[in-house]
Amino acid sequence: MSFKFESIERFVVGTVGMPGEREFFLQLRSQTELRSFKLEKGQAAALAERMREIIREVKRRYGLGYGPFKPDDGPLEMPVESEFAIGSMSLTWDEEDSMLLFSATEIPEDAALEVTNQEEVGDLATVEAKLTLEEAAEFARRTIKVVEAGRRPCTFCGSPLDPSGHLCPRANGYRR
Repeated sequence: MSFKFESIERFVVGTVGMPGEREFFLQLRSQTELRSFKLEKGQAAALAERMREIIREVKRRYGLGYGPFKPDDGPLEMPVESEFAIGSMSLTWDEEDSMLLFSATEIPEDAALEVTNQEEVGDLATVEAKLTLEEAAEFARRTIKVVEAGRRPCTFCGSPLDPSGHLCPRANGYRR
């Protein structure tokens, strides 16, 4: 199954659940469809950082910038039903269209199974989207904000704090 978004109205990362138990989703909306894809917090952060790097490189190399964009801090649109869990992702710059191309492939059902040939890759579901520089910049800004909105870190050890505190290794296991 393949999902292709030529023009998008929304390309965002959001969460469902409480800090410490959040599930991350990439949500794409076009005029005709809304799709959600599960991903890990680290994947979301890496994608946002990579988008920032590409935007900086495009500005430096081609002199292209982006105009003002409307911040999107709204929640994910309901219902959030994941089409698949994202495994590998890629970002490429399309010089001809001056667009950022995003593509992702699902995690195989048997994640321990290595994909060894192109025929096996063809069986995996994919999602593709084209983004303007403005959309990519807004995605990166929002995603970093969402990722950082989790549990606050312990001032002593840096581990995430649960609402009830945690057993801090720097305090010899005493609760902080």
